[in-house]
Amino acid sequence: MDEIEGSETPPPEASTPDTPQPDAPPPDTLTWEMFRDRFIPALGPFAPGFARETLARHAWLVRQKNQVMNLTRVTDPESMAIRHTADSLAALPLLAEGGEQLFRNVLDVGTGAGWPGLSIAIACPHLKVTLLDSTRKKIDFLQTVVNQLGLQDRVTCVWGRFEEWIRDHRKEVDLVTARAVGPVERLLGWCTNSYFGPMLLWKGPAADGELKAVEGLMWKRRLFVALDEAYQIPGDEAVRRLILIDHQRK
Repeated sequence: MDEIEGSETPPPEASTPDTPQPDAPPPDTLTWEMFRDRFIPALGPFAPGFARETLARHAWLVRQKNQVMNLTRVTDPESMAIRHTADSLAALPLLAEGGEQLFRNVLDVGTGAGWPGLSIAIACPHLKVTLLDSTRKKIDFLQTVVNQLGLQDRVTCVWGRFEEWIRDHRKEVDLVTARAVGPVERLLGWCTNSYFGPMLLWKGPAADGELKAVEGLMWKRRLFVALDEAYQIPGDEAVRRLILIDHQRK
């Protein structure tokens, strides 16, 4: 806090052991093992067993990096498991190998700290996932995470803007994912000028209003809602929705 002009606050060296010191974050005593042992049970039924420790490691690395980079406001293990990872994995019934519709190459737009894209890559070994974000330091961080998790063979980190990157890569993408990126209208404005494949959106209670606002745009671009699935995550009463927007093919 800045000093107030004319205050009588003594200099720091005049402090005594009983003098209250400026606020400082408490030391973080949570170890990786403690974090993992709290994170994994909180996932509930959303994550396959083989992926749980790797999902926890991703969240742990985000938590560690969050001390010097603003990646998330949610940092306790249980909340990270529920509000980020389990929420991301609500899409597994659609993406699991052998499902009704099979995707192979997923592009996660505005990936941020890697949710949902990296969680999907960890839980779906048959998928190749591209993590795209316009913030260079986030992509640099995610590249270190991908390297540490040993996912370099099927996870690519890209620094760039979707509308520029997709021009040369549209044939390489089967599905675009977007979570906590923005309203539907903004996403369609970015994505459907150059990309007309399916787009999976994680939305909340505002979804109806957002879809209403883009009815004209969707009609103009021959888009339709192919899936609108309500879901809940462990320990949270909020009803969320997975919305798949696709292009009407002749």
